[in-house]
Amino acid sequence: MELTERECWFWLCSREWLGVRSIDKLLGYFKTAKNIYYGRNSQYEQVKGLSKKIYDRLCSDEEKDEEALKRSIDRLERSGGRFLSRVDDGFPEKLKHIYDVPAGLFYYGRMPEKNQPMIAIVGAREAGAYGIEAARYFGRELAKRGIGVISGLARGIDGESHRGALEGGGLTWGVLGCGLNICYPRENYPIFEQMKRCGGIISEYTMDVPPKAWHFPMRNRIISGLSDGVLVIEARSRSGSLITADMGLEQGKNIYALPGSFQSSLSAGCHELIQNGAKLVFRPEDILEDYPVNLKEKKGFDEKMKLTLDNSEQLVYASLRLNPKDVDTISADCGLSLKETIRILTNLELEGKIRSMGQNQYVVRL
Repeated sequence: MELTERECWFWLCSREWLGVRSIDKLLGYFKTAKNIYYGRNSQYEQVKGLSKKIYDRLCSDEEKDEEALKRSIDRLERSGGRFLSRVDDGFPEKLKHIYDVPAGLFYYGRMPEKNQPMIAIVGAREAGAYGIEAARYFGRELAKRGIGVISGLARGIDGESHRGALEGGGLTWGVLGCGLNICYPRENYPIFEQMKRCGGIISEYTMDVPPKAWHFPMRNRIISGLSDGVLVIEARSRSGSLITADMGLEQGKNIYALPGSFQSSLSAGCHELIQNGAKLVFRPEDILEDYPVNLKEKKGFDEKMKLTLDNSEQLVYASLRLNPKDVDTISADCGLSLKETIRILTNLELEGKIRSMGQNQYVVRL
């Protein structure tokens, strides 16, 4: 019994050796996925620009094991995963207009709705305290106002933006540079699982495909493509985050950048973006004003803190910033004994108002 057109699309998109440009060349000649699967060797020879390596694999019987293909489809579905080809209803409209449109997507959860406002938050993997707190804060506040947050589920800025969105009770999507069932890095597994229920996990790669360096630049075009705007938080010059911003610019997206210290190399990329016309943001409202969402202001964070802190606690809390500060400096700035300062810091940390960065250094939590 012949495979269906949908099964043939799954076959096309689950061949790791068959990139989207090669698929486009094949479709230009064969017109349908089913014609490609059942093509003859003499027909494959007629496809312009097809490499010999791909030709040989298309002609290989091992690559056309129909039972193995059906087992792969069944395994994906039993794991809760789904597959969409670019010709299926439900394939994201935003992705249909980008360069190198994905041939298909594997995903857990749901796809973003057509009119869902989406902001990509990207930045350094080895982010500093400033970037980590900012990513979580912006992710949380945007999600609270109905903005979908999308990123790459990497450590650092990506992971913290997802965490923030989940804390805000919103929806967040992670785009992987590996197989759909692989959480990379492993440390993000708890949010990986939670995102299946509160947004989704998306990949061009089927199950078990390992992360490879060249997968991530390709992944970035999907992150920017699904978004309406790209927010960059802590990025070095010539970093991958700037590539995502450039892709977003080419796709007609709004580009936002959070400034940082002039002394920090982690903020150099953001400052370059601002110099080149990106919108400088320092609060979520700077982004929210560009989209049809609820802009109603909430009681300020500092004001809420004052309602619950005594005088000494207010003094210590007010002395902290997003840059780490050591206990001795805090004690001297506040005019408190070291013992009293440590007691207050411990209480503030237990209440979730500040964070320890190790080595007796602390930062405020937004």
